[in-house]
Amino acid sequence: MVISQFILSTFLFISAFQAGSEKEFQISEDLKTFKESVLKENLGENSRAAHLTLDLSQHRGHYLLIESKKIFYLFINSTFVLKQSGLIRLSADSLRQKYSSSIFLSLYQKNGTNDLSIKWTVLQPHDELYNPKRPLLVFSNFILVSSLILIIFFTALFRTNPQLTQDYLNLSKLFYLRDREENQITLRITSSVNLLFYLFCSLLASLALITALYFAHEGLSFLTYPYFTTTGRYLGQWLILALGILGALMVKLAFIALIALLFGWRDVIGVQFFNFVRVLILSLALIAIVSLFCFSFDIRVNYFILLKAGCILMLMGAGLLYFKLQVRTTFRSFHLFSYLCATEIFPLMILVKVLLF
Repeated sequence: MVISQFILSTFLFISAFQAGSEKEFQISEDLKTFKESVLKENLGENSRAAHLTLDLSQHRGHYLLIESKKIFYLFINSTFVLKQSGLIRLSADSLRQKYSSSIFLSLYQKNGTNDLSIKWTVLQPHDELYNPKRPLLVFSNFILVSSLILIIFFTALFRTNPQLTQDYLNLSKLFYLRDREENQITLRITSSVNLLFYLFCSLLASLALITALYFAHEGLSFLTYPYFTTTGRYLGQWLILALGILGALMVKLAFIALIALLFGWRDVIGVQFFNFVRVLILSLALIAIVSLFCFSFDIRVNYFILLKAGCILMLMGAGLLYFKLQVRTTFRSFHLFSYLCATEIFPLMILVKVLLF
């Protein structure tokens, strides 16, 4: 009994000693305050560069931590050093040996330095009163809330309109040249039920764009990287972007109707737009499945590559639509190809160019 107590006491003593000797990088100085006080006029919300003069002799044993989700370019004494994204840690002692005791550090980012973090850190053991702040889970909370909203929305659509939901998600019907199971509610593209599906599709597309922006290195041509401190701000941007996508879908529907009237093909409007929304929903669902699979197995994935793959699937859907409409019309193939170029291919190419390139 005495021996067991002695062994237990010894084990606890060694464990406490080992725990106290563990070292981690701790923040000693946040240079954001330095930037705001000295270079405030050069570091607005749209600033692309940050310039700092660092006295390395006052930071012996420290490490300069630079972090950003976007690609940044590092210059030391006006000389290009590296191009990277994520987190880098530079030793002050190594920098002093390579350059001098004082260096001029510059950072450049193409889409602004709004999320750029520059801090001095030191490797030292934790004290007994060390109590680090909990990491911010704002974006994770946003993904959780938005996913729950989409699941509830989809469940309501499926319970109230099971046949229409199955039509939208039926992958095999994309290859049917003549779909004999089409019903009136499917072809009534402006009905309230279809409008709800358009809204669901817009919410899903908005979530895919925001996720790609958050995890990618750079923003889109018209959207910047979202960096909010509250979940509500992310939800607000998600809804605003979804309404914008919904508006774009309505503009596309009006454009298709106008071109179809010019060609005298009023009967193909419902089939064409329904096929477009079906391909869009299936592409977004495939992106969601791949993203969930990669997240579950801790696989890093470029979400912009997934968006480009979705655009390729939409182009393939336009190609299948050509054969579908060919059996419905008696016009020449050249006229049908010209019609699809005006209503499907050219708008999609413009969208891809503006969105991803």
